[in-house]
Amino acid sequence: MMNTTNQPIPDIPLTAHHIRFTVRAETPIAFHGFKGSALRGAFAGTLRRAFCPEAQRQPVDPLHKAICPACQLLDAEQASRQYGDIRRPYAIRPPLDGKQNYLPGELLHFDVVLFGDKLTYFPYLIMTVQRMGAEAGVGRRDQSGQRGRFSIQRVEAINPLTGELQSLLEAGDSMVRLPALPITHAQVLTAAGRLLTALEQQNKCLTVHCRTPMRLMSGGQKVETAEFFPLAKQAVLRVLDLSAQHAGARPDIRLKEDIYPFADRVMLVKDETHWWDLKGYSGRLERRQVLGGLMGRAVYRTEEWQPLLPWLMWGQIVQVGKNIVKGCGIYQLEAGAAITNPTNDSGT
Repeated sequence: MMNTTNQPIPDIPLTAHHIRFTVRAETPIAFHGFKGSALRGAFAGTLRRAFCPEAQRQPVDPLHKAICPACQLLDAEQASRQYGDIRRPYAIRPPLDGKQNYLPGELLHFDVVLFGDKLTYFPYLIMTVQRMGAEAGVGRRDQSGQRGRFSIQRVEAINPLTGELQSLLEAGDSMVRLPALPITHAQVLTAAGRLLTALEQQNKCLTVHCRTPMRLMSGGQKVETAEFFPLAKQAVLRVLDLSAQHAGARPDIRLKEDIYPFADRVMLVKDETHWWDLKGYSGRLERRQVLGGLMGRAVYRTEEWQPLLPWLMWGQIVQVGKNIVKGCGIYQLEAGAAITNPTNDSGT
């Protein structure tokens, strides 16, 4: 796939493994307004308690950090300024329905996406979610101080670009199969090509649906309107940083020549976004945290989508903006100026 500058879009070494958990509530589970924060908190706390014997020690021994699955997933460090912002090698994708309370026997679905070379920690992911459900619990505490318990019913690898699905674990299984459906750059380019064809038939209008709060920053300030440039810029930078930090190489691209001129020419046709503020808690920072961001949808148009679509397609996979590990920054692309509401605008 070529862009309109006649330069090939650089190869992206990044891969992603999208893991879906289907769990059954064993005791009542009650969430606050945004399930992603609760799921990430339970996941991080359980992973650290179960597999990091030096969790309470400061500073942590560098040798321990190099081999500890909890440290590798939760405490990514910036090795050099040339690698950009710190990007943790996983993301949470909470359920996108509005349900907040689950009775015993009801099913709950959530996803964890592993990026780059961190697939090696997949077995720890399974064991952590098992312990989350059996020991730590998730959601709000009940009158006895206990969080909701659950059991794993099914674990699957899914590839949203190809539609493929692989069963990894069923309730009662003693063996876990390794995921074998990586999301690759070649698949992203194919999907971007299909979207480009669809856009040609829709007056080159592209709708972006923000499914969970998208908190973008520009010049140190949060972006409160549906500007296209910050979205495109942050999608590209996130993919570049993830590639450098977790896939072995940073793609060779000149942002000011290959991306920014095209992003600057994208027009905002319709803005149906709104700002949704919600509160969470950061265990790392040990304080309350604002998780708000843009929700809703916006329609954009340009004559030259081709150089931008692969990056936007990757952005769908890796999520964009702040608090991605808590499930923020999920968006979906749709050809045309959508006039129907997304499945749900609450993001939960």
